[in-house]
Amino acid sequence: MKKKAKYLNEILLLVVAIIWGSGFIASKIALNAGATPILMLVLRFLTASVILSIVFYKHLKLISKEDIFGGFIVGLFLFLGFIFQTIGIKYTTPSKNAFLTGVNVIIVPFICWFIYKKKPSIKSFLSTFICLIGIGLLTLDTTIGFNIGDLLTLICAVFFALHIVSNGYFSKKIHPINLTILQMYFAFIFSFLSFFLFEGSINIQLNATAILSILYLGIFSTSISFFIQTYAQNKVHANKTALLLSTESLFGSIFSVILLGELLTPKLILGCIIIFLAILISELN
Repeated sequence: MKKKAKYLNEILLLVVAIIWGSGFIASKIALNAGATPILMLVLRFLTASVILSIVFYKHLKLISKEDIFGGFIVGLFLFLGFIFQTIGIKYTTPSKNAFLTGVNVIIVPFICWFIYKKKPSIKSFLSTFICLIGIGLLTLDTTIGFNIGDLLTLICAVFFALHIVSNGYFSKKIHPINLTILQMYFAFIFSFLSFFLFEGSINIQLNATAILSILYLGIFSTSISFFIQTYAQNKVHANKTALLLSTESLFGSIFSVILLGELLTPKLILGCIIIFLAILISELN
């Protein structure tokens, strides 16, 4: 029974990765329609906060001070991951930004090792490095040297890794609904403040295409996805969580081929196969 529950939660994390993969398309459409990157963060976290508050309004009065602390930590790491990724993409290529963000899959085991004082297995290290190779094949299409954008994106990978570890840690202490709501609240607050800091304007003009894309991001890629992640991480180790969530690049590539008509290259196919191989290795005993 426990094994079935474990596999169910792993499948749920794969569902999150699929939704996030489709989110790449929605983000691209919103940006092309005139939305700025930080404005998208503000609106997606605002949308998620409102929806979760309405759906789970009974949980709001059950939130404790300990819950708020956990939500603050997890929400802060989530915001920092997104903001460094958003600023970093201005100074590097989208492909390198996607690849370096995926580096979080090899950072998570070391953070867990430091916190829990338990060395990850050889299988865990092997599967994460193989997965990183697959992500590289899916995303990298340039040999441009290392720049400030790459550094900022690497910092974002560290914060996304910290978000995965802290989310798994606090999900065992805080009700998943409370933790999801609170991290959305704090991520929205931090995004709202950074919007005025970096963009300094409240003149928001968005067309219907941008609004619909941002609503998709807020509803599916944020409120639903992060709730599923928080719920599933209660039963899945952070190392496995990072590996499964890293497949968002795989599903993003698949959606790009299907919806945007991008070319299906041998390199893309090989990258998909290698990522699935990494997941298979992580499951084998």
